[in-house]
Amino acid sequence: MKKTMIAFMALLMLSGCGSASEEKKTGSPEAMINTVFSDPVVSDNEYIYCVGSVSKIYSTAAVMQLVDQGLVEPDTPVTEYIPDFTMADDRYRDITVRMLMDHTSGILGSVGINSDLYDDNDGSHHDNLLEQLSKQRLRNDPGKYAAYCNDGFGLLEIIVENVTGMSYTEYVRENISDALGVMHTGTPVDLLGSDMLVPSFSVGNLRLDTCYCMCLGDGGIYATASDTAVFGASFFTGDDTLLSDAAKEGMATRRSDNAYEDENGLGWDYAEMLRYEQQGVKVVGKGGDVSMDHAFLMVAPDEQISIAVLSNGGSSAINDLVAQTLMDVVLEERGIMIEEPGQPDCTIIENIPEEYNDYAGWYVMTLGEGDTLCRISFPEGRYLHIEKISSRKTTYTDYVYTADGDFAELAYEVEESGFDKRLYAGGSSRLSFEKNADGTFIRQSGGRTYPGIGTINKKTYSGQRIEQKEVSGDVTDGYRAYDRNDFLLVSDKYSSQHYEDTGIARISVIDELDGYAFLTGRGVDFLMEMADGEHLISPKNMPSSSSRDLMDVTVGTDENGRTVIDTSTGQRYVSADGIPELGISDTSVELKETAGWYDISDNLANTPLTIERPENSAVIVFNRFDEMIYSSHVKDAGNVIPTPKGGRVLFLGQSGDVFEIR
Repeated sequence: MKKTMIAFMALLMLSGCGSASEEKKTGSPEAMINTVFSDPVVSDNEYIYCVGSVSKIYSTAAVMQLVDQGLVEPDTPVTEYIPDFTMADDRYRDITVRMLMDHTSGILGSVGINSDLYDDNDGSHHDNLLEQLSKQRLRNDPGKYAAYCNDGFGLLEIIVENVTGMSYTEYVRENISDALGVMHTGTPVDLLGSDMLVPSFSVGNLRLDTCYCMCLGDGGIYATASDTAVFGASFFTGDDTLLSDAAKEGMATRRSDNAYEDENGLGWDYAEMLRYEQQGVKVVGKGGDVSMDHAFLMVAPDEQISIAVLSNGGSSAINDLVAQTLMDVVLEERGIMIEEPGQPDCTIIENIPEEYNDYAGWYVMTLGEGDTLCRISFPEGRYLHIEKISSRKTTYTDYVYTADGDFAELAYEVEESGFDKRLYAGGSSRLSFEKNADGTFIRQSGGRTYPGIGTINKKTYSGQRIEQKEVSGDVTDGYRAYDRNDFLLVSDKYSSQHYEDTGIARISVIDELDGYAFLTGRGVDFLMEMADGEHLISPKNMPSSSSRDLMDVTVGTDENGRTVIDTSTGQRYVSADGIPELGISDTSVELKETAGWYDISDNLANTPLTIERPENSAVIVFNRFDEMIYSSHVKDAGNVIPTPKGGRVLFLGQSGDVFEIR
């Protein structure tokens, strides 16, 4: 059978609406590069991208190579291979290697400290991962259900190192890259500063320093699209370059037959893709997103088709749709037509059965990034009404009951337009309820449409019923004292990208439901339950990746008397109350720790400053809306910074560093 490998890459602005101004190595900036080839090709004329979470296929393959060699047993506890692995939850001893690969370990998600660094490949994230995990609880019993977990693949990275005695970068180079004959695959350890790395641009089309993902096992593989497609081809049936067919089949077997649980196998996000399965074609896929780069790898093992779509800008979801389009073209050339699934029929039932009244109440729902607090009711027994509460606003969505026993989304609110003018939302979602021994859950099915590109259809558990918490007035008042105050990140090093996207956080008490608060950063809400006056915990426990990246919080006081937030991701925030002002008479700033935050005084506002900063340092400026308006991580940013009224300046470096101001 003919082998087909497709490498598709694009250099885009982060806004996704145009091309970057810098010419590509292979042509004009307006063109995308589309390379189709039948034999492995090594190209020096491509950019190298971070493939993000496609890296999880590399770390899974590395461990499965050790399984093939009899050096690792998948169902053996992780502690057998990492004796230093502990957690603040005795159930950690039951976590097996397989559970790391299929996201069922129960580990909360993602240790964040120093995970993404500008022009820096410091390995402290790797070195501190075990220490950070030792402080965490588990979200559920190991093996119970799959919820996407980056840290599990960081542990796989350590297993590879402990078993082989090699660094993970060395192992990938010798046992994956060299075995495949590819020349441009590696990690930030060996690719730092490579002139083949794709340039990155901000939404304003400003060239940025390269941001390196230092979570090597879960997101830190860098490769060209051609190299990535060649790697995908190693999963073709009968190809034993990297793995036995038994190992590849194990990776490509869906873990759960529950349609609303995740579709993952070992490493793969999609161990089966339904639109292809219905035509008798086995297809597996894995997406990846980091701060700048995005990727999707799609492989049809029996048809021997490998497609890699990499981009700077956009998203892995868009790359997924591009990969599906290319897969469809290749299959059609072979006489296999892939039909688009149609929208399900929708026969409206005028009156909702009375038993649904039992489902009225409060839910936490994952409707994109972050959490939404939802109050569900069934007005007059005719439709489902959802009040969606965030830290910023409250919105409403209505659904009608269908003959299929689920609820179809409407494009309007019944209260405003009347029940008889029923118009479905485009690409509308369908909701249904499930009650079992673990709780009451909302199941969601439907598509997310990207105009002109396609629709991604998905089924998942997206909501979980929660109950009002009885907490003392003193506990609530304690958190209300912080209500909507700013907390400022101070724990990451100067090169961390997190200062720009999650550098400012807030706690806001929820008035509508006792015992809960929002922790908000980057405009994204995380619903937190008040465990006591010092601890906020995530209440989510949905049996899907809607429960990914959970975070617990401890509020306390540091040695300097400042109110601080410590997160289970390893990061610390300090209260903005009492931070110093930067005034017109200041001629220098000396750092007392890694991060020095300053309010801009009114007498300095709108007066440009010239900053002379030491080596290995950074300066970032935020306006009064917490929007970043200047970063020294922008190439050619210059050393003249703006000083917006009501804004802040952040100086980053080492304790004792001095920044001169003119």
